[in-house]
Amino acid sequence: MFLVNKIIFNRIILFFIAATIAVSCKSNFAVLSIENARPANEELPSDIQSITLMNRSMTNQFENYREDSLQKYFYRKGYQLSKIILDSAASDTTIRALAALLFESGRYDIVVPLKRNMNRYLPYEMLPDTLTPERIKAICADYNTDALMVLERFSTKAMADYTSEKFIDPNTGANYNYYASLDLKYDAFFRIYKPGLKTLVKEIELIDTINWESADYTQERLFRKLPSIKQAMLNAGIKIALDLDQKLSPTWIPEKRGYFLFQSKDDRGQQLMNENNYEEAGKLWNEMAQSTNIKVKSKAEFNLALIRELNGDLDGAIELGLKSFYTYYRFQTETYLKKLNVRKETLQKTK
Repeated sequence: MFLVNKIIFNRIILFFIAATIAVSCKSNFAVLSIENARPANEELPSDIQSITLMNRSMTNQFENYREDSLQKYFYRKGYQLSKIILDSAASDTTIRALAALLFESGRYDIVVPLKRNMNRYLPYEMLPDTLTPERIKAICADYNTDALMVLERFSTKAMADYTSEKFIDPNTGANYNYYASLDLKYDAFFRIYKPGLKTLVKEIELIDTINWESADYTQERLFRKLPSIKQAMLNAGIKIALDLDQKLSPTWIPEKRGYFLFQSKDDRGQQLMNENNYEEAGKLWNEMAQSTNIKVKSKAEFNLALIRELNGDLDGAIELGLKSFYTYYRFQTETYLKKLNVRKETLQKTK
């Protein structure tokens, strides 16, 4: 009986100690969420920060088609038609959507000139010669950018299909009277130039197909579920922009970071961090890093490492993290250094 009570008592003591440690850790260590950039596989060189976007894909074969007229044309053909459609609005949508995506990535500054359509005398399917170094230099100088990105070729092919035969949905088993599908194939080719001896930086070709399908009991309900031909082409322009942005722009990954508190209540460092005032927080912790108390010193060095990372100085963050590690060992410091090294390795592999 005594032995059982002793075991229970010891468990209570251990639980109390564990709870105290957990509360202590929670009160002395604050967590914040940050977003770190993971470079894209084909990200442009670091000396390219600003880009002028222009369009050299449109010939006199292009037209800004009316949505209703284009739709009626397909209906008159029984919605069974495969046709290349050169739509100027779809081509321009690619430029405008790409500009917005690249700018929102935070990686690039983008200029889209009002007169962004360059003269083209070749058929739409042919790829023009690269621009001359003199012209690239002039355009980049005019718009004060590091590089020039040009949509050199653009086309869309709409492939519509329709049947009034009985159709069984393979997913639900439901029987429908009508079935229709729309495939939209796009072909786009980009070149990225910069002034200098070697003007051509990169060439990117994007060819893919997006598709929609619908089945229903009436024709009206059937076609209401499908985009119009015009809208499908505009969607293709946006899809091209998304594809290219994915190749060139970094991805932002949410991660957790932490820092040490020095007061259980109204910690000045935490107040400054909550205000995003990293400069003043750094000054505060830099003073604390001069302390002769190695525990205080190591915590301040750890916090300063975080400030370096938040300011984009990864090497500086690792350097201060190591100082904290050797001043006084903590598990949090070891974990943080591993995260920093993983980030550095990822960046080096991309480069």
